[in-house]
Amino acid sequence: MSKEILHIVASYDISDPKRLAKVAKEMKNYGERVLKSVFECNLNPQKFEEMKEKVEGIIEPIEDSVRYYILCDKCIKEVDYSGKGELFQEDEDYILG
Repeated sequence: MSKEILHIVASYDISDPKRLAKVAKEMKNYGERVLKSVFECNLNPQKFEEMKEKVEGIIEPIEDSVRYYILCDKCIKEVDYSGKGELFQEDEDYILG
């Protein structure tokens, strides 16, 4: 099992309100909403692919757009913001037994 964690900023522009709601609901399973159409996610590569596949099953590629920006560890330290919000948070590890 891979220990690699990808720091991802996912943003989307979805033209249909129903698809928009479905994409937002799905993205909540993988990351934290930081703006209306922007999520920050810390995922291993397998979970990232899983998220993309689920989102691609919802969107209409000709009408909608989803972008994934993968940030390196150095870039994470350079993240800055103004106003309400927090910097990228590391996910807690959970052991399921």
